[in-house]
Amino acid sequence: MHPSAPDGDADAPRVVITLPAYRAEGTLEQTIADIPTGLADEIILVDDASPDGTAQLARGLGLRVIVHHENRGYGGNQKTCYREALESGADIVVMLHPDYQYDPKAVPLLIAPILAGDADMTFGSRFAGLGDPRGGGMPRYRFVGNRITTSLENLLLGSRFTDMHSGLRAYTARCLTSLPFGSYSDGFVFDTQLLVDAVTTGQRVVEVPIPTRYTAESSSISIARSLRYVVSSLAYTARRWVERGRRGRRSPVRLRGTETGRILGAGPAMEHRCVLCGRSTMTLVFPATAQGSVPVDEFACTTGALSEHDDIVQCPRCGMVSSIPTLDPEEIVDRYVEVVDEVYLDAEPARRELFAWILGQIAGFTVPGRRLLEIGSNVGLFLQVAAERGWEEHGIEPSTWAVNEGTRRFGVRLQQGSIEDLEVKRDAADVVVMLDVLEHLNDPLSALKRLRGVINEEGLLVLSTVNLDGLHARYRGRQWPWFIRSHLHYFSERTLSAMLRAAGFRLVEWKIAPRSFPLSYIAGRAAAAYPRLGAAVLRLAGRFDPEIPVGWLGDITFVAARPAAVSSGEHSSLEPAPAGE
Repeated sequence: MHPSAPDGDADAPRVVITLPAYRAEGTLEQTIADIPTGLADEIILVDDASPDGTAQLARGLGLRVIVHHENRGYGGNQKTCYREALESGADIVVMLHPDYQYDPKAVPLLIAPILAGDADMTFGSRFAGLGDPRGGGMPRYRFVGNRITTSLENLLLGSRFTDMHSGLRAYTARCLTSLPFGSYSDGFVFDTQLLVDAVTTGQRVVEVPIPTRYTAESSSISIARSLRYVVSSLAYTARRWVERGRRGRRSPVRLRGTETGRILGAGPAMEHRCVLCGRSTMTLVFPATAQGSVPVDEFACTTGALSEHDDIVQCPRCGMVSSIPTLDPEEIVDRYVEVVDEVYLDAEPARRELFAWILGQIAGFTVPGRRLLEIGSNVGLFLQVAAERGWEEHGIEPSTWAVNEGTRRFGVRLQQGSIEDLEVKRDAADVVVMLDVLEHLNDPLSALKRLRGVINEEGLLVLSTVNLDGLHARYRGRQWPWFIRSHLHYFSERTLSAMLRAAGFRLVEWKIAPRSFPLSYIAGRAAAAYPRLGAAVLRLAGRFDPEIPVGWLGDITFVAARPAAVSSGEHSSLEPAPAGE
């Protein structure tokens, strides 16, 4: 702990200052001396393989020191800073450059809006208030580049910041754990990625006027690297603008209210309980297209019975879309126990690629450990890919065949059963994964609430599910192929966001999953619904079988969520409707 740390108010937030250092031997001591007494509970310096005595000096000053044995870059240094600060229990994390470019005396101003409860992230602006960066020695090329880049980024984001490239920043722990900063660049564009994602995911970002000084020791980059940084920053901002809209208003992560999902139609009322809000009657939107008995193979992941479904209804109160299955819940579970899906591994390379992508997304977030639980594991292919990346994997799967096959072929830990059979132990997993499972559950809200008790309070819930708001679903309407009998529920951005809130989670990421499959696999899946087209494409695939990207259709969405504090007010305000409504 820094010698000037507070004497320990139990209710005071823990403030940790992080110093991303490289060749800071000449300025470090002055930087530490100017940090106001009693401000920091701990100061952490991360030395990025400096060739000078930065690390030794830092230890002599009583700092906690982490040394990279190889240079990881400016962004890579910050990743270590923030992970170490979060692991130390920080409530507020400050980034202060040890090159003395930013005045340490400004740190109290920086964290004041956070302490007041008015900000999740703050940064120092060299252009606001009485700031005079040119008078402080800022090179002309950096001044011009900053003005142009900040103006363009403000235009794209719909913000009004005066300086979007400041290196003096502070964050709440909640803000940092809401952002996948581990997946950002190891270079200088890291700062832009973090700020843009904070803005477009609804974090409260406040800038604070600060003085600036530039000296011979101040860190700087060449004109060529500055240009690359500008291009990368603008490209990332533009990409997020396209994906999320200005200030992220198109992103489901920003949804906080209980607005209804997109209304699909207005048919007759039917007796069926809404799994989201509890209303007892729903509206028929798509009459059943399937008749007769329900064979077990319709419950296989690779079923060819596309566009064959029971009555599909929508709640006029919250917009939740579900089917009215002809089977009772016990019969549905029995079908999953009996199912055999020999075709599933025909697309093994494509599935491995998708699973690697999902694990990469998970790696972007901080989690307290490596315990991973998968619900609905099929043959355990995802678990094997996770184990190869160092996860302590465990899965639960109802299919007897899949459990035996996965244990034999992949050697993963698979338990036979459904989520209802899961023994609820608090803090049993750091990451819980459900891939294409939620839509199959009789009561998805109860399942999510059950998982809320399993996952570590600082853990992560990751799921993928069908997306009614995708391009394909909107275009095909009632002919959307993913209206099938094994799908009991269909989620829009708003209904899934509301369900996660009601279950005690806060949404932190929403993306379209980048799926791709061999042409032969896609043709085989479509052949049952479109025999002539499927047969023709299969003949073509016999000679030429390329990987076909299908993620852009938007059929499957990827979601990451964090457990929400019970007292945070983030649970959905949806309450069960009166029985007679």
